[in-house]
Amino acid sequence: MLDYKFKSKLLTTNQILKELNIKLCALDFWKTQWKKKGNDCWDMGMRLIGKRAFWDPIIFLEWVFENKLKNKPKDLMERAENKKLIAFIKRNASAENE
Repeated sequence: MLDYKFKSKLLTTNQILKELNIKLCALDFWKTQWKKKGNDCWDMGMRLIGKRAFWDPIIFLEWVFENKLKNKPKDLMERAENKKLIAFIKRNASAENE
């Protein structure tokens, strides 16, 4: 069951990689692909503060769900379930101090 609770609204790159069990090389590859398509990493949830990258975990999870999910729904029933899952993620992926 997906129930992410984050301790802050912005996480460092190392923190988000550790929390979500993603390798740095995978994140760098995703960022490169995203930028090659003409998109900005801001849409992935990356926030540059000075020379450091921080991530909005909620936006990043939504981006991963929308752009990296491999088992896309094939029919209307699956799409409805997919929308319920998106709503579930949005409800449960929040910062703890809200």
